[in-house]
Amino acid sequence: MKDLLNLEYNQEIIIEKNVYIVKAMLKFIEGSSYWLEYILQDKESNETVYLDAEPGPKYALHKMISFMINPEFEITYENEIYELFQKGNAKIETYFGYTDVGLKDNVEYFEYKCKDKLLTIEKWQDMTEVSCGKYVDSSKIKVKKIEEDNFRL
Repeated sequence: MKDLLNLEYNQEIIIEKNVYIVKAMLKFIEGSSYWLEYILQDKESNETVYLDAEPGPKYALHKMISFMINPEFEITYENEIYELFQKGNAKIETYFGYTDVGLKDNVEYFEYKCKDKLLTIEKWQDMTEVSCGKYVDSSKIKVKKIEEDNFRL
């Protein structure tokens, strides 16, 4: 779904019947790989969620949680065991919208899986963020075309 790599500020996206508005985007670079993280606002509840998109069919929807833990091989969260499947270091190459990180900021990340659920720890220079979410099939995502009157900064 190539459209997910080209979302714009204030564009609407529907994920599993929920309508979200794109409020920001971060582009992470690690070696020759990259992925985008969109900061989305639920149109109905105003809740903030995050959508990770990279070239290919892999998308993840997650939200920040109040759970602090040091990275280990396994983490127990809400009575389920998450196993480490990926870790690394990335930096911010570009972004748009309001974010609490800047260009060239580095992050050490740890990604965990439990069935179809994800848990991610991001260690930034001055903060640690933990989020929990799930993979989303591209068939459950619809990108609405942006209208000119919809694009306001």
